[in-house]
Amino acid sequence: MKPFISVALIATLLVSLSAPAQVLTADQVPSVVKQAAKGRFPAAKDIAWKLKSDKNYEAEFMHKGTEIAAKFDAAGKWLETESAISRSQVPKAVRAAVAEKFPKYQVVERQTVQGCSEDRLVYELHLENAKEVVKVWFSAEGTVLKQSAKPKPDKAAKHKD
Repeated sequence: MKPFISVALIATLLVSLSAPAQVLTADQVPSVVKQAAKGRFPAAKDIAWKLKSDKNYEAEFMHKGTEIAAKFDAAGKWLETESAISRSQVPKAVRAAVAEKFPKYQVVERQTVQGCSEDRLVYELHLENAKEVVKVWFSAEGTVLKQSAKPKPDKAAKHKD
């Protein structure tokens, strides 16, 4: 019986870690977090709020035609800002690294990430093939800093009812 309980507990933990962010109304966001966002991004309007699986708050908004996602902790400390970018804004070295290391993948999302503990801009690319979705973080020089992968959702399974 104990092995079954352990497997069930691990499965539950994995599902909770991969759970999507919870959409929040502005009233559900602590005022200190909203004030921090307003202080850092005074021109931001129509902010969509989410509570991420790591219990940090994410403010999503448009700024000068660019999609922005800024993350704050519960105390209002700014953690990072992700900004959507076009293919031409990805450094040539990063594009070359993707072509070399991920030749059978398509780039489906590109963004820069500026973190509170980083003094440099990081390039986050979301890549996919038929089986998986991979997030890869690159330096401007094309060095892979970090990567994670998860199985690609099965579209056929989603549409069965």
